[in-house]
Amino acid sequence: MNAYEILNVPVTATRAEIRAAYRALARRWHPDRFMQGPERDWANDKMAEINAAYRECLDGSGRAASDERADSERLKQIEQMIDDGKYLTARRMLMGFTTRCAEWNYLFGAVLMRLRETEKAVIYLSVAAHQNPGSAKYARALRDAQNRQGGVARRFADRIARRR
Repeated sequence: MNAYEILNVPVTATRAEIRAAYRALARRWHPDRFMQGPERDWANDKMAEINAAYRECLDGSGRAASDERADSERLKQIEQMIDDGKYLTARRMLMGFTTRCAEWNYLFGAVLMRLRETEKAVIYLSVAAHQNPGSAKYARALRDAQNRQGGVARRFADRIARRR
């Protein structure tokens, strides 16, 4: 029997669904609920099986692959939102991620660039380029942001110099 069957959740279950199923089973089968004797021993074995299944569902390769696919789809949706000019919504959705991969940092930097927060954008784009040094897309975005940041600084310095 696999871990998902033990917890009675689908392979596509979210972390919250897995946790809820685990807690319900733990409440039902916790050995402290049983009198000393064979029933308690059986509940002890059942609880060990439930604990192992819980760990496997959260840490198992099937869970990670499912999470990666879901995150990848969400990142594609966010990229489309950025293309559609929905920067604040894209930013809000990005903040909901727990794992921040290179693509996440790239998209967050792209949102910040469009919101004219160039200094912050350079930081996130630098992280993306560092996480995936082979990506021409990330390197180009970082270069563009750095050039824009330098241009803003030069224009600001020019304005101050003209006022004197």
